[in-house]
Amino acid sequence: MVPDMEKIELLKKRVIENNNILPYINLNEENEYKGWVSDFHIRFSNGSKMKLNLTNEEDLFLLFVLAVAWSRSGRWENAAYFVTYLKYKHLDHISEWMNSEKVEKLKEDRYIEANRLTDHCIGIEPRIKINFRKDIYDSIVVLANNWMSIKAVLEESNKQGDYVKFIQFIRNLKGLGVNDKKMNIKILLILRELRCQHVYCNIPGELCCVPDERVKKACKKLAINLPATSSTQGLIKASKILYDYFGDQYDIPPFAYEDLMSCY
Repeated sequence: MVPDMEKIELLKKRVIENNNILPYINLNEENEYKGWVSDFHIRFSNGSKMKLNLTNEEDLFLLFVLAVAWSRSGRWENAAYFVTYLKYKHLDHISEWMNSEKVEKLKEDRYIEANRLTDHCIGIEPRIKINFRKDIYDSIVVLANNWMSIKAVLEESNKQGDYVKFIQFIRNLKGLGVNDKKMNIKILLILRELRCQHVYCNIPGELCCVPDERVKKACKKLAINLPATSSTQGLIKASKILYDYFGDQYDIPPFAYEDLMSCY
């Protein structure tokens, strides 16, 4: 299968042209991706922007929550608004997730809170009604209970310049995925966002492209052959292929395919 370079270049061109139209594109003046969390394109009622500063521990924690939420099926807007809700409610502190009674109450109130959120913020228009999945809450508890180890491995990966170690560590944490499973593909989203904000200067772009189902579907239409991503080796290989084609726009062009190339 030979990649359709004409269609690939057209897609990259359309991504640049739609930078200010699709909220998830977020390109800088050099047409490089700034990262999703640099601007959610959601504003709170006081006028402030929803964004994450990844040098701040609470915001870093919310980045991991975002990856956990996006590891589920469903519309991408759900995860964006869920993290916005946690930020608005000051539920970004690890201690909040150590209280089992409070977590159970948060689960019970999730429908009410999802409906109320639009009263407190404006911006992205969800394609369907916002929904907070019940199983995300237990995954956040797992994340909180392992937070010190996660940070330690991330720092060690930075010191050694070896982020494969971080990927493997997160992949082995049971409970971050659906139905008590492990998280896989969205681990690379974490590295991508850290790289985009220059929190660590040595994260290679080849480890920062997220080959999720939407991206894989687009790659088939672009005749880009991605390997299976069930193993660490396959995940990294798929990310590298995406980076070879899209560089510092990462996986954003194929993610945008269905919004920008519906006629192809």
